Amino acid sequence: MRSNIRPQVKTTKIGPEGDVSVSTRRTIARNTLFNAAGRTWEALLALLVLTPYVVPRVGLAAWGAWALLSAFTGYVALFDLGISSAYAKYIAGHAARKEEQAISRIVSTGFFFYLFLGVLLIALGWPAIDLIIGALGRLAPARVGDLADAGLLADLRFLLRWALVLFCASNCVSAFTAVQTGLQRMGITNVQSFVASLVKLGATIGFIETGHGVRGLLYAEAAAFGVFGAASIVAAFRLVPSLRVSPRWIELPTLGRLFGFGWKTQVSRLANLIMFQTDKVIAGLVFLGQLHLVGLYELGLLWANKSRQIPGLLLTALVPAVSDLDARGEEERLRELYLRGTKYVAFIGIPASAFLVGAAGPLMRAWMGDVAGLDTAAWVLRIIALGYVANVLPGPGVTLVLGKGRPGLQMNAGLIAMIANIALTLLLVYAMGFYGIPIATALSMFLSCGWFFVALEPVTGLKARAILRGAVLWPCLAAAPGLAVAALGDWLSSGLTGRVPNAAVLLGTGAWLLVSYLGIMASTRFFDAFDAAFIMDTLHLGRVPGVGAWLRRRRHA
Repeated sequence: MRSNIRPQVKTTKIGPEGDVSVSTRRTIARNTLFNAAGRTWEALLALLVLTPYVVPRVGLAAWGAWALLSAFTGYVALFDLGISSAYAKYIAGHAARKEEQAISRIVSTGFFFYLFLGVLLIALGWPAIDLIIGALGRLAPARVGDLADAGLLADLRFLLRWALVLFCASNCVSAFTAVQTGLQRMGITNVQSFVASLVKLGATIGFIETGHGVRGLLYAEAAAFGVFGAASIVAAFRLVPSLRVSPRWIELPTLGRLFGFGWKTQVSRLANLIMFQTDKVIAGLVFLGQLHLVGLYELGLLWANKSRQIPGLLLTALVPAVSDLDARGEEERLRELYLRGTKYVAFIGIPASAFLVGAAGPLMRAWMGDVAGLDTAAWVLRIIALGYVANVLPGPGVTLVLGKGRPGLQMNAGLIAMIANIALTLLLVYAMGFYGIPIATALSMFLSCGWFFVALEPVTGLKARAILRGAVLWPCLAAAPGLAVAALGDWLSSGLTGRVPNAAVLLGTGAWLLVSYLGIMASTRFFDAFDAAFIMDTLHLGRVPGVGAWLRRRRHA
């Protein structure tokens, strides 16, 4: 039977044995560039436009209530059995083998499973939210803090209820969005996300200016989701014209396969939830009712989270590529992707974290202006950004084990991070107070990272020490001078007020870090001839002034 799946790039082996093929490199590079454009736009919109616009208008307490929603929906997501995390892997594998009916079974099974689960969660969650809000409303006035405001309490009830509804609806759409990911068509996904972001921007401003307050943020999210969800469904049927979504395509064996893969990733999801979201909940519980502290914590966390996504751009493109290569049995090429991926993640992630750690003070003051308590947000950013280095470095290895259908290692790493975070948080909050929360998170990331690199040795045949020496050492050394200057600028400008002066400090130290880092890295042999060819021929960066000559020398070295 002739395949109706839109044709994919044919893989042709060239070059030294074990190298990633040209077509695979181009697919990864294309998808990475699409992801980079989408994530960059998303980060700029959130950091430079929406957050500085919203926080002064709704207040830190309401912003803290809004920040709690991501943790709330994260915990609710633990009930979905991890089904959605398996979509991309299996769709990519079936597409590589031209098994179109299997894609229909995956999409139909996932869609109707989440439809049923969504109805159940809303039926149970709605009264549970009322019980929680009622309990908060009965707290003693001395303990209630910001929640003494009846309006804020009502807003929190509204946000939790309808965030639950929106989350359940997005789960139903995730099966259709996964078709684009599995077929490695990230360009389509990013165009949809860009259009949805414009809708969100306009809706946010409109609802805030018309007096809807923090509720307007949820209205804007719903409008953006409506656009993105409808486009995802249409795109799925256009990419796979033979796609059918019907209850008759539901298969228990398919659900079993998705669950068999996904439940292990749930452990990792829980660990990520504890590391990246639960901090805010703990801050709200330990310092009961002080939602403005949650808001300040979110301000520091926001920059750290966005910077963490930068090196992760490559990984979203690698997941379907690894699944495709694994389906073809090309083990050497998988090893190549792992080695190169770790190097590139370190090259991007380490200087980004160094800049945030060193320049957190002027960054916060240039970003938010005269908002009270920014020193607290800056310290949260410094601590979390340092820990995120350890979080992003195992990314290519996680991609490898997920693409090969072996999520057990990621599950164990997640368990280590989760248990360490809980234990350290209990210890350090008691000993150090508020800042013990981010410190515990950072330490747990380093413990999990170290275990994962060692545990991956039998899978890859590569020693953890060799990976760290070859991929991590030089970026750390090269980022050190820039980190020192940024930290000095932070200290000298600690009493500086106003956005413009702090922005000048930020730009000056950032420029020095970038120039010094790239200069040191260019003088090393961190990038080899393969890397130079990849950057020139696939990413087409040889036209950048000064880059082309260096790449040509490195390519023929």
